[in-house]
Amino acid sequence: MNRKNTFNLSIGLILIINIITNYFSFNIDLTEDKRYTLSNDSKNILNDIDDNLSIKVYLEGDLPAGFELLSNAINDFLVSCKKENNLIDIEFIDPNIDDLEQKENLFKQLQDQGLYPTDLTIKKTNETSKKIIFPGAIIYYKDKRECINILENNFLVSPQSNINSSIENIEFQFISTFNKMLNNKKANIAILEGNGELTKNELYDLTHSVNGDNNNLNYYYNVERFNLKEFEYDSIKNEPLISNQLNRLNRYDVAIIASPTLPFNKLDKFLLDQYLMNGGKILLVTDGVNANLDSLNNKEGFFISSKQTLNLDDQLFKYGLRVNSDLIQDIRSTEIPIITGYSNNRPTQEFFKWPYFPLISGNTNIISKNIDAISTNFVSSIDTIKNNIKKTILLSSSDKSRIIQTPTKISLSILENQLPTNTFNKKNIPIAVLLSGSFTSVFKDRITPKDKNINFREFSDSTEIIVISDGDIIRNDISSKGFPLPLGYDKYINYTYDGNKKFILNAIQYLSDNDGLINLRSKSLKIRLLNMDLINNYNSLIMILNIFLPVILFILIILTIQFNIRPKYE
Repeated sequence: MNRKNTFNLSIGLILIINIITNYFSFNIDLTEDKRYTLSNDSKNILNDIDDNLSIKVYLEGDLPAGFELLSNAINDFLVSCKKENNLIDIEFIDPNIDDLEQKENLFKQLQDQGLYPTDLTIKKTNETSKKIIFPGAIIYYKDKRECINILENNFLVSPQSNINSSIENIEFQFISTFNKMLNNKKANIAILEGNGELTKNELYDLTHSVNGDNNNLNYYYNVERFNLKEFEYDSIKNEPLISNQLNRLNRYDVAIIASPTLPFNKLDKFLLDQYLMNGGKILLVTDGVNANLDSLNNKEGFFISSKQTLNLDDQLFKYGLRVNSDLIQDIRSTEIPIITGYSNNRPTQEFFKWPYFPLISGNTNIISKNIDAISTNFVSSIDTIKNNIKKTILLSSSDKSRIIQTPTKISLSILENQLPTNTFNKKNIPIAVLLSGSFTSVFKDRITPKDKNINFREFSDSTEIIVISDGDIIRNDISSKGFPLPLGYDKYINYTYDGNKKFILNAIQYLSDNDGLINLRSKSLKIRLLNMDLINNYNSLIMILNIFLPVILFILIILTIQFNIRPKYE
């Protein structure tokens, strides 16, 4: 074979490979993090789509590198979905159209439908420009419409980290939305009352949403308030029908106990115990200490914190943890205004970090992963107890925190001098814990209520409890006019910490999730970001290499083939 024939053969093989790849599409996921591989749960949900499903993604146009990366990741994922089910239609739209009036109308329409705008500052070599984008998608299926805001917005981390987190959550965001649109069956959620829990108004943003969006419990679940103390009575014996009450409680998939303030009696504890033994899931949001910032508004300028007595200590201890009657101080905290003087007979104020209000970020657990900052007020520590129950820390303090034992004097005077940071020598103090496993009843080997219809259980099947040691983490404030404010809203700085609501919703989704979709949040992507300084300094060289290096490599391959395949006779 001469060199001419070898060259022609090489060209022919390349042409054949190109033709084959044009007619036969296949992908091999060689990425370390398997970012292009759909989970089996995702495939099952995609295969259940039996009608046209339209997805409009509003992340198109001239975008910075990070958002271009996000847009490409969304496209790659949706293309994989379409390969799984051809009924899926994908459209990427640039909302920044030229006509100003049409653009304003479109922006308003997108916001009305639930997409959140993001302001961008685009820096190029010689100029800087601003634009508004909508990093999200609207999905249409049959007579339903759902909105997805894809961009994470955690100010505690860098913009690059937010992009990374957003990419990690793409599959979870879309697949869980698809599943919701396919499945009309909702889990049943009980908000318990009877022991001084938060009112309807104080839970309004969680249950109904102040902003009128879909980010609320009532949108995803059947939510009812359930009073533990309101019994049906036997008309003859005039005794409470405990078995009936328990049967009613057992109909709920998750029971929420939102910041109780009154002690639980023996019957209350029995109902909760047997609810758990029968497979019920519990979210307990409670305070270890009685403390409130408004208590400082007195002539003394201080108050004494004290233990919150709920009579649940023995029960929680049996299950595997203890909410301590102490307070956590944290260097990373929110700020409060302090009057520092007067000017023209008007008070002047400055903002100071208030260490009793720790600012919490999530960890790698699927419930708290990639969530925004969480604001807390007078939060206590949690100790775990050694038993057969699995304990998972969901939230904890920063690496610069400390514990203050109670009772203690709470006063603004601690802000008069700079806090001694060297005393903040504890880190990652647990404040939210997930208990998982088969629990032992706290009433085992104890006297139980006399009701022959109760099928008392000493042990549970595998179930779960989440305990959070700050009752304010779930409570929305009320305005001076009596209207509920967004959950996580900080009135002092006019800012809403979105992490509060997202964490609670994630916790409830985890407890009620029979499909296991929340496990999709565990996917982690390893993104290798470009060195922008290097790109700017060697921009021309990089462009030349990108253009000519593949050509040079191709020529070298052909020459190697020619010189290695020598003719038999020269």
